Amino acid sequence: MRVTGSRTLIALAIAGIACDQPPLEPEAPRVTVWDSAGIEIVENHAPEWGDSALWSVDPDPEFVIGGTNVIESPDDPSQLIWQVRGLARLSNGNILVHSGGEEAVFLFEPTGELVTMIGRTGEGPGEFVRPQHIQVLPGDTIAVWDYMFTGVNHFDSTGRFLRKRPIDVATVLARTRTAAETSPESIRIPLLDGSFIVGRGLRDRPLLQPGEIRRSPVEYLRIDTAYVLHSFGWWRSGEVIGLRSRWVRFPWPPFPRRSFIAAGGFPTSVYVTDGDGFEVRQFAADGTLDRILRRDAAPVPITSEELADWKARAAESTPNADWADWERTLATAPPREFHPAILWLLVDTEGYLWVWEPGFSGPGVFDPKGRWLGRVEGVPAHPQWIDEEMIILTLTDPDTDVQRIEGYRLRRN
Repeated sequence: MRVTGSRTLIALAIAGIACDQPPLEPEAPRVTVWDSAGIEIVENHAPEWGDSALWSVDPDPEFVIGGTNVIESPDDPSQLIWQVRGLARLSNGNILVHSGGEEAVFLFEPTGELVTMIGRTGEGPGEFVRPQHIQVLPGDTIAVWDYMFTGVNHFDSTGRFLRKRPIDVATVLARTRTAAETSPESIRIPLLDGSFIVGRGLRDRPLLQPGEIRRSPVEYLRIDTAYVLHSFGWWRSGEVIGLRSRWVRFPWPPFPRRSFIAAGGFPTSVYVTDGDGFEVRQFAADGTLDRILRRDAAPVPITSEELADWKARAAESTPNADWADWERTLATAPPREFHPAILWLLVDTEGYLWVWEPGFSGPGVFDPKGRWLGRVEGVPAHPQWIDEEMIILTLTDPDTDVQRIEGYRLRRN
């Protein structure tokens, strides 16, 4: 009986302590999803991964192609890789390179050994006027989209020509040109089903006045294989600045705002942002707005050091600019206090959206439902290819301007 009484007193004491403790606060939701007139709004408050980074990139490259001034042979990658405009990877690990400087497409082994040059200059089957985009289609078929709307050449994984698909440029121009709107001049994004995304503008645009900073309207369209247009709405292109000296190429305002568009996934999603605040609109391929992605993000201030660095780089790339006029124009414009909220978008081969923002050392990753998963540290802006297990990017030596291609192992834990 005495033991039982002691146990009862202990139980009562524990119960009393529990009653004295405040109830646990409910954990704040990481994401809030709600419906607005049939459109899903995804408000991301915290990453699904929490404080841990479940995806990581190896610190050292798995391969490096090019990047040296010492040219040992005509097939040396450093001789062929310059003004790189596109990269892709085949299932066997070989690397597809669109060299804008050579106006050619090359296939390399990861060791840097040249496998073959794909196609040649010309207007016949297997030839290009000027390659514009490269793709890897299912089955490792290589698609090379030629300049403007010239056509698409298909090759097998060894570079052997298979077929050429013409594009009816007259129909493209006729269906996109109106009394108020201009026809697009080139293809922005080719899609795996053979359709492509373009941008068109307005015919009547007031002359840019000195002291004016403007973002011209742009409409993004998908043109399917039947030449039917699917609109993703009107957006605002990159900022331009009006100066008094009209015949000299001028830089943009510092840290300019611009819209970005990216596409991919299964089924295809098209993502567009104006870049002002952290909001990305996700469309179906037919132009239907499926959802709006948002993330809690405070604006990132522009420091004086960043502004000085931006001006130095702009002056180097635009040596003939009238910088005194540029400074006077900016003095009359609203001050540049914050960076654009979004710097770039990319959809990887698995359908995940990667978003680069100012103030972070790596992009945020969103799943196809718009949920913010977390960040992948150490991935610089503008990698040209991300697949299931590899990130491939182009780097340029600042002293020699020699380019190299680096591939980093991506681990999706």
